[in-house]
Amino acid sequence: MRPWQAILLIIVLAFFSFSSGWKDLYVLTYVLLSLFVLSWLWARYSLYKLVFHRAVTSSRVQVGETFDERLMLDNLSVLPKLWVQIADGSTLPHHRAGYVASMGGRKRAMWRARSVCRMRGRFQLGPVSATSGDPFGLFRRRILLSPSRELLVLPQVLPIASFALFTGGLPGRGRSSRRALQTTTNATTIREYMSGDALNRIHWRSSAHYNKLMVKEFDLDPAVDAWVFLDLHDASQAGEGEHSTEEYGVTIAATVATYLLRQDLSVGLIINGQRREFLSLDRGDRQVERVLELLAVVRTGSGPELKEALALDAFQFGRNTVAIIITPSNSRDWHEGIRHLQRRGVQVAVIGLNAASFANQPPDEDALALLEGAGVPVMRIKRGDPLAQILEEGPNVRYSLRR
Repeated sequence: MRPWQAILLIIVLAFFSFSSGWKDLYVLTYVLLSLFVLSWLWARYSLYKLVFHRAVTSSRVQVGETFDERLMLDNLSVLPKLWVQIADGSTLPHHRAGYVASMGGRKRAMWRARSVCRMRGRFQLGPVSATSGDPFGLFRRRILLSPSRELLVLPQVLPIASFALFTGGLPGRGRSSRRALQTTTNATTIREYMSGDALNRIHWRSSAHYNKLMVKEFDLDPAVDAWVFLDLHDASQAGEGEHSTEEYGVTIAATVATYLLRQDLSVGLIINGQRREFLSLDRGDRQVERVLELLAVVRTGSGPELKEALALDAFQFGRNTVAIIITPSNSRDWHEGIRHLQRRGVQVAVIGLNAASFANQPPDEDALALLEGAGVPVMRIKRGDPLAQILEEGPNVRYSLRR
């Protein structure tokens, strides 16, 4: 029964009791009126002094990991709670943190919510609300217990020990190079002056700072910059959900970028999807975090096509640069952009996703064979392939990058 129906019933009974003077109707009217007031008071205080706690180990998880949280509801009042329904407005797929509890005075209810993260992205935990009411079902009350908070699900990073496109060894030696006896273009550190050091190697600012002569040291080989280019133009994508070229491409980009950063290379990231995303060159663990954070939220879109994107970002790639292009495109119109990069001295490799295998269609003409004929290392990946094994062993790779 709804409150307005109860009020209408009480009014009707009161009318007949006054008009008829029948004592039993008076008693029934008073009883219903008392129950109505009692139900309102019960519902009013049914959520009194409830405190909710959400214990989360981290605000970040990776695809494939289990997100586990512990939830607690405390009744700080001496009055018992007949029933309390906890509703969680989380947007994390398949995450159920709701609960129904019956609590005594000054009691605590505890429960856990676990879910395996299958989708990357930025999700919302909460808001958490509590609903309760009176035993007769006349009144319901709902309050907000906890505001929403953010959960970032990072893309999966496959554990690879090597990268097949660098079968001849990583190009360049990064910061870990041997020190050169001769002057090169890559000064890395300083040390105290020793007898026999050339005067043109003295770093005068450091000498003034330390109050003694300091000289520059140089790497034998200049550091190599690696750019990972992820093509998310929607016209080239195929498949849905976990089994889509979008998710495969993001996983590969995250794995390759993380591997190269662990090898102490400077890595940058360029993505053409909903809009052009650009992450400048850097190295170290902080760059790993930036790469994964960006890849967690990027989506396919109608931004510039691969051909236009390569032309737009060509100035980013100079000599002594490696460009790794991840694309499901089987078109040939972007091949000229690859050849242009090669003429500029850029070492280019392509990881091609077979879009037809993601759409359950017959295989298309292998346009990547033209790039192989031009000496471009190519790695082909189809739906269902073991990504970690292919990235490490590369059964389709016939070329290695030049040092």
